[in-house]
Amino acid sequence: MVAKKTTIFFIVLVFLAGSWMFYLKYSVISIEDKIKIAKREIMREKKNQHILKAEWKSLTSPERIQNLALRHLDLKQIEPNQLKEFDPSLFHADKNSHKKSEKLSKLVNEIISQMEQ
Repeated sequence: MVAKKTTIFFIVLVFLAGSWMFYLKYSVISIEDKIKIAKREIMREKKNQHILKAEWKSLTSPERIQNLALRHLDLKQIEPNQLKEFDPSLFHADKNSHKKSEKLSKLVNEIISQMEQ
């Protein structure tokens, strides 16, 4: 009787181990397939990246941007009276930041009024 129970136990144990190995084998195969697909996609994206870099280089060339700016923007030459002396203290925060922001807003308003003239 004990031998039958032991035999049945080991048969069930071998069956469970075999089933688990079967499941594990096909899980590994599935993961390997996903890895192969991912590697193929990475290679395709690397190939496309070269094309995109070439397109980006042509789109951002200085000559092209200058031509587009001349064609589509109504820019005027800066006149000497529009230039002001740069005061770096206007852009640094400290105790007098309220006074500096007033100074900066006056300067901006002055520049805008000169542009409107």
